[in-house]
Amino acid sequence: MPRIRPWIVDLVLAGLLVAAGFVQLASDGSLTEFGVLGMLGMTLPVAWRHTAPFTAVTVGWSVLLLEEGFGGDITSQGYGAVIALILTLYTAAAHTERRRALAALAVALLCDWLAVALADEPSVASFAFTTLIVIAPWGAGRIIRDRQQHIDELRSLSAALEREREERVREATIAERERMGREMHDVLTHTLSVMVVQLGAVTRILERDPIAARSTIESVRSTGKDALAELRFLLGLKSTGSGPGSAPNPGLARIEELAEAMRRSGLPTDICLDIRDGCVERLPQPIDLAAYRIVQEALTNTLRHAPGASATVTIGITGDRLDVLVSDTGGQPRQPSATGGGHGIDGMRARARLCGGELTAAPDPTGGFTVRALLPTGATA
Repeated sequence: MPRIRPWIVDLVLAGLLVAAGFVQLASDGSLTEFGVLGMLGMTLPVAWRHTAPFTAVTVGWSVLLLEEGFGGDITSQGYGAVIALILTLYTAAAHTERRRALAALAVALLCDWLAVALADEPSVASFAFTTLIVIAPWGAGRIIRDRQQHIDELRSLSAALEREREERVREATIAERERMGREMHDVLTHTLSVMVVQLGAVTRILERDPIAARSTIESVRSTGKDALAELRFLLGLKSTGSGPGSAPNPGLARIEELAEAMRRSGLPTDICLDIRDGCVERLPQPIDLAAYRIVQEALTNTLRHAPGASATVTIGITGDRLDVLVSDTGGQPRQPSATGGGHGIDGMRARARLCGGELTAAPDPTGGFTVRALLPTGATA
């Protein structure tokens, strides 16, 4: 429903007050030129009390002073004039900044006190009563203004908090998508690379060694099942656990399983785990997972891009950091994507940074390739 504009309401209200003033002047027998002009001077300023509140107060209360100065009486102008004076003062207090509101109050008080002083029998009671009539609507207007400003501030704060909440939700959604993308990239890249290599071996030995071929096919099947279970876990389709059919829980505790899978795929892999018993279980879960994924990605890159190479994985504790080193012996010449320009190495760096660590990946002088990650293990993890 459209909202009525304030100036339209003011015009209607001023018209009603003028009509009430005419009715009272006529009923009291005071419908004189002087009486009509005084009544109009005090009631018409209501028409612009919102557009020019200070002017409305000045005009209305100055006419009151003139009326009293020439021997008139505001009560003879009717209650419409009194209501109009109160409305203009209230509006000035409620809709102007403090300095102009105080100026409007000063004008009204000055006119009021001078009018009382010009009366036939001024008294302290008259001063007190008329002062109260001036201060009460002005104070009510300031209270309403302060309350409205407080409400506006709360609304602004609420809107800002809502925008911040939406931004955090958006950032969290993007971060979760990136995390899921990294996890799915690591799982699929590793699994598909292993399966492609193993199936390539099957085609070479299928006729001359059917038993070995069937064993390799079974290994491919097992690798695919593990990858499917892990993807279902990532997508929230399976709960964690350790029982039959539960989702896998990648970490350094399973690093030997990873090495064995790489060996079956044709990449000789040695593991040197220089960590005291129990330290692996006490690693923060994000660090444990990041270390496993970095090793997995590094070995997968070697399997894909350096046929004939062998790899060594060394994991130990250096100060308060987990030191993960994956190196290979090279093998056939590497493709350019394996030397630092691929998404896999970018993903490993991103994992290390998210954990508060750092990762380097570069060829070594012997023709091989080395990936090293330093991940925090304490409070900075």
